Formats: sequence, C-alpha cells, structure tokens
Amino acid sequence: MGTLVYEEISEGYTLREGTVHWTLDASDNKVNMQEMIHRAEKLYEGLSEFDQQAKARIAGELVTFKNDFWPEYDEDDPNLDWDRVDAGEYNVSEERFASCIRLLDIVMKQDYIYCEYDDGELFGGHRIHAYFDNDYNLIRADI
Repeated sequence: MGTLVYEEISEGYTLREGTVHWTLDASDNKVNMQEMIHRAEKLYEGLSEFDQQAKARIAGELVTFKNDFWPEYDEDDPNLDWDRVDAGEYNVSEERFASCIRLLDIVMKQDYIYCEYDDGELFGGHRIHAYFDNDYNLIRADI
C-alpha cells in the first residue's frame, strides 16, 4: 500500500500517494488496527475490481434521482421537445453514469467503508458519498 502516516487531528492513518486518498479511522478506541490494516491491504490489492463494481452499484442507486432531478436538458428552452423528454431520450444510462464518476477518497471504519466520488458533473460538481459494508455491499449512496 505504501506508508501510512498518523494524523492526530483526524485520529487516523492516511495514505496520500496516488489518485485515491486513504484514511484508516482509529478514532474508535475499540478498533483493531491490525485487522483494519489487513482489510485495507486486501481492498488496495483489488481496488480496480472493487471500484468498477462500486460504480455500477452507485449508478444503479442514483441514476433515477439523476434523471428525475438533475436533467440533461434546459427546462426553460422554448424549443425543447417534451415528448422526447417523456420518452427518456435525455436520460443518463447506468453505464454512462458509472463511467463519469471517479473515486477520490476511501475511509476505512471499523464497521463500514466510506467512499467519496467526483460526480463527473452529473450533479453540478457535488460529491457522491457511498457507504459499503466490510463485504463491499453497498449500504447507501447520496450526494
């Protein structure tokens, strides 16, 4: 993985090498750091596969919200073809959604994994927050 550095303010060990910022949260005095480091190393080794699956799950969770509340068209356009809108022609597909987002941060907690994604301008520059259990199942995603 690289060298983890303890940061007293956040009470966690961080890794700032590469494109993804990692934090192992040690703020809970019940945390087993050896076990957490082992989980982090395992995730680090399979990060590409995890990221691909996570993006697909996040897309499945948020694509309807995206299409309903963050449309890809200008509602004030007098020439907008509302029949095309109603037919879903402007909707973002799950595949496109997944390809737009980019993993920025991973925070390993005792009971879950928090991931923050760049939204690829799908939500006007807001970040996507995703929570996974320790078996990499999506718990929830929001912006």
